[in-house]
Amino acid sequence: MRQLTPADVHALKVSELSLDPGAVDLTTVEALAGALRRAASFLCPCTAATLVRAVEQPLRGLVGETEEIRTSIEETLESAIAHGDIVEAADIDAASGEDKPSLLYAAPPSFVARRSGAMILLGVASDQLSALPDELQRRIEYVHHVRRLRPLENEDLRNELLELGLIELRYDKWLNSPAAESPAQHVARLNRLLDAAEPSRDIPGLSLLDPERPVRFYRGRWVGVRSQTGRFVARRDQAYGAQLWCYAQVQGGHPERMIDLPARNSRWRGCDEAWRLQLALDAVRGEPQRFRIRNHATNPVLEFFSPVPMWARRRWDAVGEPVLSSGCLFAYRIPQQELEEEVRFIRTELWIEELSHGAVK
Repeated sequence: MRQLTPADVHALKVSELSLDPGAVDLTTVEALAGALRRAASFLCPCTAATLVRAVEQPLRGLVGETEEIRTSIEETLESAIAHGDIVEAADIDAASGEDKPSLLYAAPPSFVARRSGAMILLGVASDQLSALPDELQRRIEYVHHVRRLRPLENEDLRNELLELGLIELRYDKWLNSPAAESPAQHVARLNRLLDAAEPSRDIPGLSLLDPERPVRFYRGRWVGVRSQTGRFVARRDQAYGAQLWCYAQVQGGHPERMIDLPARNSRWRGCDEAWRLQLALDAVRGEPQRFRIRNHATNPVLEFFSPVPMWARRRWDAVGEPVLSSGCLFAYRIPQQELEEEVRFIRTELWIEELSHGAVK
């Protein structure tokens, strides 16, 4: 009997997850995501702690720092939930009606179709590693927690997946993005909420996102309250924890009223609402935020200079790959065949314009 080394075990288990042991090991996001999907097929419905523990315990002795790998598993699970492989829902006690800790459920095997013909694979097969036959399984592209499948020439991949029993999800429903509206409509809606707010003249630790400062330097746009007048995306102190996001009206440097973000009954984070509002404010004032395309004709990279809401990043996680790029806040490498659709999305849904040559703001 041959004794397996840790490297042998890594290679064996990675292969069982249909991944390439020459490219990844059990500590990579691709492998952790595969292990979480596999564990979910056996254990769900269960708590997040149960699922994390099921993936973490077999890795003890095979990886270095236990706390570090646990953090990686937790972060990968959060990404899998946001992506749609695993669904989180509150568990309500039928007898008492009280909320219990949220439970995780394995989403059924499904897919989302892109205009380019590429398919984003979602969900978990309940009784096997994959809902796809071997010839399709071998073609899957694994990028972090995302699985993509591209059609061959003259291949009707969408109908093939439907015949295999996968569920097609509408792209807009999967993204869970806000309803379409113009920048002016968005600003007007938030202004109505601010108009209805009670006066609030004492706002501790208030800082403002100055619209007059260059849109290409996000951190430099944050300033203290001095003598400004207007309505601003802002942050304020709270007794405990990180600063809160808000929308504030200021007159001569004196706060007059504000609303906290997210607004009541919103399904987004405060920062997501604040960043989208600033996108709208910049567009309305005629100085929209900017993006840049590098290597346009060969290997396109989209570069951004300010944060964008999570639902936009989720979209690019699914079709591209985050990369390091100097001179911007964050960047994604996007396949050439996806570029046209993403540029249209950036302009119409985020109100960001491409940076022209010679532009300085």
